[in-house]
Amino acid sequence: VVYALLPLGVGGTLGTEAIANDATAIAFYTQAFDVLVGNAFANVLVVCLIAGLLLSMNTATMDGSRALYGISQDGMTTKWLGRLNRHSVPGVAMTVDVILNLLLISYFGYPLDILAAGNLGYILAHVFALSGFLLLRRDRPNWPRPIKLSAAWVPIAGLLAAINLLFIVTGAFIYADKYGYGWDKTRIGIGVLAVGLLLYIWRRVVEDRQGVPWREETPTMPPETAAAAPAATPAV
Repeated sequence: VVYALLPLGVGGTLGTEAIANDATAIAFYTQAFDVLVGNAFANVLVVCLIAGLLLSMNTATMDGSRALYGISQDGMTTKWLGRLNRHSVPGVAMTVDVILNLLLISYFGYPLDILAAGNLGYILAHVFALSGFLLLRRDRPNWPRPIKLSAAWVPIAGLLAAINLLFIVTGAFIYADKYGYGWDKTRIGIGVLAVGLLLYIWRRVVEDRQGVPWREETPTMPPETAAAAPAATPAV
């Protein structure tokens, strides 16, 4: 309810033009607070707003650093990001996350631009997740699953993967400047993804000395499940 009413209330109070012309994309909230509750209580709400921003930044940094740490533990990026400090916190990954955010803020200077650059990888992750579901159903149809979906979800996943891929191709590339966020954001998004790919190659080739595999053979059933299955009785 709050997420639905807040933009409607602020837009109705100040007007969409005043919000669109705010270069900071957030200072207009102080004007809205002054109109709605008066200057005194507006100062209290501004403090709450700042605290909320700090909390969201702290949460995003912890979440992103834990993701980098987990990816490193799975052998998908450099071991350097998989280190824990004496407080059992991925301090190196948190530092990288903070530096990347500072670079993005310094380059763009507008919060929406940062979200636009990250949207390329965000939507691409949906394409990979949906197509991964299709590949797993094809390669390992008998794999034990805690959640079993009916066969009807296979074409649904394929359709959603195609729709998200269409969004990427049209919004980020073909019509990036006309209908999308702009080619400059697309280039930044591609650059961030390229860095991630290079770190994966570095991990496989330099740190693990295994080379980059183009295909990994996986069993059709988990080893423990296959070992527990009764052996077939030989024909007499």
